[in-house]
Amino acid sequence: MKTDLRPEFEVFPWNKNLDTGHTVIDEQHRILVHLLNRLASTLVDEEYSVVNKAFDELTAYAYRHFDDEEAIWRTYLKDDSWYSSHQLRHASFLPKVIELKEGDLGKPLADVVEQIIKFLIRWLAFHIIDDDKRMAFAVETMASGVSIHEAKAIADKKMGGSMRILIETVLSMYDGLSSRTLDLLRERKARMKAEEELKEANRRLEALSLTDQLTGLFNRRHLYVVFDSESRRARRDKMQLAYYLIDIDYFKRFNDSYGHLCGDMALRQVANCLQRACRRPSDAAFRIGGEEFSILSVHRSAEDVVVFGEKMRQSIEDLKIPHQGSDINEFVTVSVGGACKVPSSEDTFDYFMAEADRRLYQAKSSGRNRLAVSD
Repeated sequence: MKTDLRPEFEVFPWNKNLDTGHTVIDEQHRILVHLLNRLASTLVDEEYSVVNKAFDELTAYAYRHFDDEEAIWRTYLKDDSWYSSHQLRHASFLPKVIELKEGDLGKPLADVVEQIIKFLIRWLAFHIIDDDKRMAFAVETMASGVSIHEAKAIADKKMGGSMRILIETVLSMYDGLSSRTLDLLRERKARMKAEEELKEANRRLEALSLTDQLTGLFNRRHLYVVFDSESRRARRDKMQLAYYLIDIDYFKRFNDSYGHLCGDMALRQVANCLQRACRRPSDAAFRIGGEEFSILSVHRSAEDVVVFGEKMRQSIEDLKIPHQGSDINEFVTVSVGGACKVPSSEDTFDYFMAEADRRLYQAKSSGRNRLAVSD
């Protein structure tokens, strides 16, 4: 089994003193420790799918390891009490883990994972340091011709006394180390959450700086930025850059008739309609101020500029927002002035704004609810 790169934090760092001397068993122990560390790293994600995947990988590999390990020890210790006890410890492993995992469904996921990890660290450390190393000592001694009973006695003696004190010390060290590492994981998770909240706050702040709060359209400040990029693109591709100024007809009368609350609602409806008209990446709608809006877009021909502007004007009339103060229609309408040309490097935003403003005046002077575009 190929293992991934080490996680940033290791709750159970591998040490060569954990080696039993058997190549297959030691390699599988390393993989188990790696999978345990990966399970601990899921505390940062705190997502059931991520935790369950890491948990399933660990338990599946543990069973594979148990089968392989039992086959190895059976070669030397078949029908011995050490071997049968070893089997029983393997058999009790998964039920205990499942009991911890499902014992208190009301607990936060992170608490459940921590409880499982602490159990696994203690179980795995004891399993390797005390159980497997003891059996490895016995097998090594048997290789010199000593009987199984003598080999077990020698292994017990070797694992007793100062070795027993060392084992207990190491287990205590792993307990303390794992607790401190889990604390670090919690701190990292909290920091990541705080950083994400800060990023989201910055995104909201940036959006507020670029958009109009009432309508959600881009504001005048962002219009200058978009104009620069779209002007360069239209000049490069030899396309028509179109700038439309849109003014709601008799909007002051609308507010006088229906009140400012209804006026704000009408502004949002018109803004939504303009936003829907901007279907292509090159289309962008803006609220300039009051009842005045604008759209910046790029088209292949001057005819397309007219078609787009007329559809936009008609779509607002089709909203059928009642307007009893209008002299030209029973519904809200708009007058649209448009400036369009393939821009040169000398054509500034002020040029397009001035030209669109002249055409808007022309549309209003001609009776409103109409489009006027530069030749």
